[in-house]
Amino acid sequence: MRFDDPALLALLCLLPPYLWLLRREARLVRPRYLLPQLHGAPPLAGRASRRMRAMPWLPILRGVALVLIIIAATRPQATTVEAVKPAVGIDIVLVIDASSSMTAARLTGNETRMEAARRVARDFIAERQANGTDRIGLVMFQRRALVLSPLTLDLDAIDEMVDVSVRSGLIPDGTALGVATMEAIDLLRGSDAASQIVVVLTDGENNVPDITPNQAAAVARATGVKLYAIGLPSNPRAVGVGFSELTLVYMADETGGVYFRATDSQELADAYQSISDLERKRVGDELFLTTEELAPWFLIAAGLLIALEIGLRSTWWRRAP
Repeated sequence: MRFDDPALLALLCLLPPYLWLLRREARLVRPRYLLPQLHGAPPLAGRASRRMRAMPWLPILRGVALVLIIIAATRPQATTVEAVKPAVGIDIVLVIDASSSMTAARLTGNETRMEAARRVARDFIAERQANGTDRIGLVMFQRRALVLSPLTLDLDAIDEMVDVSVRSGLIPDGTALGVATMEAIDLLRGSDAASQIVVVLTDGENNVPDITPNQAAAVARATGVKLYAIGLPSNPRAVGVGFSELTLVYMADETGGVYFRATDSQELADAYQSISDLERKRVGDELFLTTEELAPWFLIAAGLLIALEIGLRSTWWRRAP
């Protein structure tokens, strides 16, 4: 329960002196007529009934009624959470390396890096689809970058593109990491979402000098885009060998993102889940509440107590004029 105007509760401080005055007034009441004393009977003054002894406590009913009226004036409310969902949408661009090394190398078991990348990316898209407010764009790259989709809420179409279109051989082979990242940043231009992120997945070293990954990171930082990087190393025990791991670390750190190293399909799935959790925590949740006004119930209770006091004064504790 919450109070819409809790400052009015300060009026409760006035009740103790008010009740003290009422009770004092009740105790000072004296009979208005003198009754004749019967010979041999004990004095009437010493035979006050329980009803008369309890009469000074009658103002308690009025005091409790006043407490209820003051509480009602503060507008007490009961709130209930109806639903929880992301407060605002997130704009996300997925950048997936489609170079020949992604197809040739195995990540775990019989699954190639490309197959694992597609499967985990589709799981990530399905989670975004459940939120209903996130937009996703898609870029794949080899020797050059290919924008498969701008930002869209049609995540079914994005899911199909990842499953069907993200594969090696559609464009010349190579690793244009910087160019692809810049294309993704360009897709986020004009976005008014609370968070704009690019998720880059690669297993290779940038070998297209047109735009370097460091230059792309500088642009992302200037435009408020956060870069998350996922690296798939050829040799899990070696750092920075065979692919641009140190470059990916720099891109993430420079823009406030995080770098993830995935040596198997489970770590790859964990990386996407961590990105999802980080962004959800950053953006926050919106609570949809229903509010019930409780003031009428307090007023009804106060009215019943006042009616009870009036009834008792008119019947059980009635005094002769």
